Amino acid sequence: MTGENELMSQIAAGSAAAIFQTSATYPFEFLKTGMQLRRALPAAPVFNMMHPIKLYFAGCSALNVGAVVKTSSRFVTFEKACRLMRDPSLPSNAALSGPRLLAAGTITGFMESMWIIPFENIKVTMIENALTVSSRLSGEPEAQKVANKANTRATFHNPKPKLSQAELTFMHYEKHPSVHFFPALKEIYSTRGLRGFFQGAMPTIFRQIGNSTVRFTTYTTLKNFISPSKPLNEFYAFGFGFLSSCSVVALTQPIDVVKTRMQSKYAWKSYKNSINCAYRIFVEEGFTHLWKGWVPRLFKVGLSGGISFGVYQYVENLITVMEHKGYL
Repeated sequence: MTGENELMSQIAAGSAAAIFQTSATYPFEFLKTGMQLRRALPAAPVFNMMHPIKLYFAGCSALNVGAVVKTSSRFVTFEKACRLMRDPSLPSNAALSGPRLLAAGTITGFMESMWIIPFENIKVTMIENALTVSSRLSGEPEAQKVANKANTRATFHNPKPKLSQAELTFMHYEKHPSVHFFPALKEIYSTRGLRGFFQGAMPTIFRQIGNSTVRFTTYTTLKNFISPSKPLNEFYAFGFGFLSSCSVVALTQPIDVVKTRMQSKYAWKSYKNSINCAYRIFVEEGFTHLWKGWVPRLFKVGLSGGISFGVYQYVENLITVMEHKGYL
């Protein structure tokens, strides 16, 4: 396979895997994000896991677009990083291991995190708005309003301030939350400006570096142990992808919780920065809340990792066979 064809096959395989696994596992992503957004403050309602079916896919379009970009860059970047980190004293087909493999995974995580930050912010806003719509439909109190009320101090008088245009726009979207992709884009830009697309950048970068470092190190180690010199079949790829993704959850869950809180449209009311966010969660809600949503994330990341690697390997093997037979 030529270099150009190999690159195209990686992009096609990565994109197909990304769309399939993101859509198939998205309800777990919705629940995970909803659980992480809920602040466990006094009088806050218990998180409701029952919503209209269509709301479980709020934000899926944003994550799909981001996942295609991320996953396509992930496999291509990892291959190029492996070539960059390969020991020149070893044969060209020798597999990476040890610190060189770890460095390749870290480079991959940093590069892919740059692509997904805006889409993660859009996704969180859409999920947050969907939870608001669901609460109104069911007649439940809205968690954020309860949290805001709990933080409000009593005063002798409360004069009505003159609202700015940005505040009026924010109030408009409070009454009419957007749960679709393009309206959410408009809401974020109108209420928070361009920086609203880049909230939570640092924890997102650290999470993605952790994700890719752990995932690719574990996956490649297992692959080199079972099949060091020939391509895996899709069933082995699925299993190794699932195992490597489970290890990701064990190590990066607190960072994921902080990332989600910092990407909330109410983050500016509650947190100064990511460190302050982690501190307030620890002090006000308890250490265990840094692991909030780990169960749905385990299902989501485990299944998505297995599906992603399995579909990727299947499509890549299919393209290789088609090229060998002269169809490409």
